[in-house]
Amino acid sequence: MSIFGRTVSGRAVAALALLMVVVALLPALSSAPPREVTLVVRGMAFYLKDDPLTPNPTLDLRAGERVRIVLENRDRGMTHDFAVPALDAALEPLSWSEIDAVVFDVPDAPGTYEYVCRPHRLMMRGTIRVF
Repeated sequence: MSIFGRTVSGRAVAALALLMVVVALLPALSSAPPREVTLVVRGMAFYLKDDPLTPNPTLDLRAGERVRIVLENRDRGMTHDFAVPALDAALEPLSWSEIDAVVFDVPDAPGTYEYVCRPHRLMMRGTIRVF
């Protein structure tokens, strides 16, 4: 094979192509998996799975991290969702016993953001604190 007037072996071209693919995939391969936070909905409130006593808890997230919010609807007869309007992150409504998740990147700047259940935002709302 000839490249720019020089003869190059097929092996060299294949090795170069493989190297380019590996370099292109490095960011995806080296990034950490998202941190998972599970929220359980019951009694018209969000609860952390590990803290069933604190309704609509403040979620402390690190600036720039990738987060996966898992929502479990345990509120029989009610449809709920999860949304962070300022970050354009949201789940479709879930019926009782359904589970879904949304993944998003936390902003780089510290601050606070509201999360809500859109149909019940007057009662079901909490704060994401970015530090």
